[in-house]
Amino acid sequence: MIIHDVKQGTEEWLQLRVGKFTGTDGQAIAADGKGLETLVFEKAAEVITGKFKPSYTNTDIERGHELEAMARNSYELESGNLVKEVGFVELDEFTGCSPDGFILDEGMVEIKCKNDANYARYLYDRKIDPAHNWQIQFNLMVTGREWCDYVIFNENFPKTTVITRINRNETEIAKLKAGVAVGIAQLKAILDKIK
Repeated sequence: MIIHDVKQGTEEWLQLRVGKFTGTDGQAIAADGKGLETLVFEKAAEVITGKFKPSYTNTDIERGHELEAMARNSYELESGNLVKEVGFVELDEFTGCSPDGFILDEGMVEIKCKNDANYARYLYDRKIDPAHNWQIQFNLMVTGREWCDYVIFNENFPKTTVITRINRNETEIAKLKAGVAVGIAQLKAILDKIK
């Protein structure tokens, strides 16, 4: 495992992600179906062109980028944990992740800055988005860490920060490992044929 000390979102960080399965792909990898097949061709295109496919974005995602530092500070105050920011963690040639931070030797943090309506919904039902859960388990798989504090943040509410501890789930990680193995095999076959 190699930890690259780069700033997330920079050109250098994007280049490290070219052709790699990452945490944001976790749900498609775990499902091991058409979504994984599409993902494999996207990764093949990245390897061949050397260009990272631009990520989907919307106002909520942009909001999250803008507020992440504030949310991290709020988490540190609320939890008493110091967060060490991480650039990119490379497991191997085809696999890596970008956690929002490490905590001590066993933990990490994943921060989501939900809009007002979605934050109110989370306060009400405390349901973790399945895509976020798969992202967290993928990141735990890559980093070898034991737990992740899932941090939901919204600066407009009296209670700005909700922290949920998510432990490593070996059953889900086994599913991710199997999906990654299938994805890498398909990716290598595609590259051998068209590169």
